[in-house]
Amino acid sequence: MCDILGDQGIDLFINISASPFRVDRDPRRRVLIAEKVRRWGKPYVYCNLVGGQDELVFDGRSLVYSENSELYRLGAAFDEDLLHIPFPIEIDAGKPSDAKLSREAELAGAITLGIRDYFRKTGHTEAVVGLSGGVDSSVVAALAVHALGSQNVIGLALPTTYSSSKSEDDARRLAENLAVRLEILSIESLRQAVLETLNPFFQDADEGVAEENLQARIRGTILMAVANKRNALLLTTGNKTEVALGYATLYGDMAGALAPLGDVSKSDVYRLARHLNEAAGKEIIPKTVLEKVPSAELKPGQVDPFDYEIVSPLVDELVLNRATDQELEAKGYDPELIGHIRSLLVRAEYKRRQAAPSIRVTGKAFGMGRRYPIVNRYGS
Repeated sequence: MCDILGDQGIDLFINISASPFRVDRDPRRRVLIAEKVRRWGKPYVYCNLVGGQDELVFDGRSLVYSENSELYRLGAAFDEDLLHIPFPIEIDAGKPSDAKLSREAELAGAITLGIRDYFRKTGHTEAVVGLSGGVDSSVVAALAVHALGSQNVIGLALPTTYSSSKSEDDARRLAENLAVRLEILSIESLRQAVLETLNPFFQDADEGVAEENLQARIRGTILMAVANKRNALLLTTGNKTEVALGYATLYGDMAGALAPLGDVSKSDVYRLARHLNEAAGKEIIPKTVLEKVPSAELKPGQVDPFDYEIVSPLVDELVLNRATDQELEAKGYDPELIGHIRSLLVRAEYKRRQAAPSIRVTGKAFGMGRRYPIVNRYGS
């Protein structure tokens, strides 16, 4: 279209756009626009939508290039802005401040805006978050406070006999740092009551995943009940790496209305946590949360079954880059691990079909952006 208009001898390009946010998309936009300006020697006004719409976030960052390909005006990121543009454009008027946002700052801005508009446009003001003392729930709670205010976020810690006192302490410290309400409600008696009810089916079988998942599902029921009672929305806390591998419990920790971290890898969750502390100039997410070994605490001595420093980038390679086994092996990944992770990725599709919508921040998110048939036995 720009080429057609350019051939017609226009004086000014105006692009009214609704370009969704993706990490690192802003530099690409600028390259494309600058190429058009250099070709036609005409100024270019790019006006982009800002706000959240279901899974999508529109980041604003409207801009103007002068006819000599110089950035002339730059709008705010993740916020509404008003730019005054004289025409003809004064080429020597000086350049705007153009401080580049870090990847972590972009993610925080996009997710905060996505949460805020999801609540505003659905008519809700209050969020409920299950606080386990882990990094994922800590980051979700912190971003929810940025989006909605501390007075509109309720944290619930729901320990059982397998929950460590350290995790409870971490949840308590986080809530104090964020100035949010925290309720600690033991669900051990509920767990025992459900086990007793299920005794006709469970009594002659070894304990396993079914018993472990009961805890997550009891938590999901309580969290949803509190959200329903207060006309609030429950935020799920799972990250993209866990969702990819199926390391989440249907109707348990997957319960909720919105998944703020559903398109954020485990590696990026840790980066986000450190960024939030740095941006605040103080410890918001406790250091102990960042240093502990991840665990669902569903049985004695349990830790997550993945080395996330290896597996998180591997999942990104498979999902975002659609890397082949040969390409991954060339990068040093173990062939057996590649096959195992690829198999988990496919087998977890049925869970993702039932997951809460995720705020999209990458070029390939689960949900509408990526679906596989459930029953075709790919990778089995």
